[in-house]
Amino acid sequence: MPTKSLCSRSTPQARNHSVTAASNARRRGSTGKVEDGDISLETGPKGIVRSGLSFDKNSRRVRLDPPAASARRVVRYSVVVPAALSQPKKRVALVTGGAVRVGRAIVEHLVTADYAVWVHCYRSVQAAHELAVTLGDACRGVITADLGDDEARSRLCAQVLADNGELDLLVNNAASFEAGPVQLRQDADLRRVLETNLVAPIGLARRLAATLARRRGCIVNINDAAGYHPWREYLDHCTAKAGLLMATRALALELAPQVRVNGVAPGTVAWPTSPEYGPGSPRRAAVLRRIPLGQIGQPADIARAVLFLADEPHITGQTLPVDGGTLAACGR
Repeated sequence: MPTKSLCSRSTPQARNHSVTAASNARRRGSTGKVEDGDISLETGPKGIVRSGLSFDKNSRRVRLDPPAASARRVVRYSVVVPAALSQPKKRVALVTGGAVRVGRAIVEHLVTADYAVWVHCYRSVQAAHELAVTLGDACRGVITADLGDDEARSRLCAQVLADNGELDLLVNNAASFEAGPVQLRQDADLRRVLETNLVAPIGLARRLAATLARRRGCIVNINDAAGYHPWREYLDHCTAKAGLLMATRALALELAPQVRVNGVAPGTVAWPTSPEYGPGSPRRAAVLRRIPLGQIGQPADIARAVLFLADEPHITGQTLPVDGGTLAACGR
């Protein structure tokens, strides 16, 4: 049975004194006793101390009861706590666009890091449910929503918050990717791209900020190189992603210190399925020439960057390029 060591303050006269500071466990003999300092505490059959302490299962705190008259002083306790009670809760994440490609890799890496994950999808419903089956209990649920619709965004957040109000990480990964000459694009096209790629990440952050703040959580926005450097015939997309770069910084400033906000900017990740990008094709060669490292990225590269930013407590307001050096080659 694993041990969890706890320290008390040293006044034995105190009643119901919380034992909070952890310490290295002392020796424990085969008799089931935990020995430390001046007294020996006997543990019950489930590992909860019977002599001198009481255990509150709801708060997971150990209280120091009035000591026996023979106890001169208490320096430190080493308390055996049942493993099921001593294990911390899993962190909870919401990943938009989490069913396929980069989103799926992010979900899988988060689960490996002991997160429980909400998987959002829109069109990839079957893929999302298949992923949920493979994740088992690590999947909090699959939520289908059109992030371009304000009411759908509200329902998504309400469903997440209804689950005990637990959320530690929001990953804004979902995005649309539309191209076309500017003369042929319409205002409605621009509004549609902005809703999904810019308004939705800001809207989700706003609705979930209070919950994230209570748990000292964070937000990671998935951007791309188009936010830094324009692409021909991708005006709407580039505009939205440039806005997301600034939104990441502005949110980081406004939500600090309770919530950190960062971003990841992938370069080319996975080849298009069209034949013109096939192995040995001129278009594939042209893409590789723009990448100093000479190869495209993989979804796992982006997922590892998300985990890094989720775990680093002193980084906020930053967007990390994960692009093989593409931005360094073309300038910002």
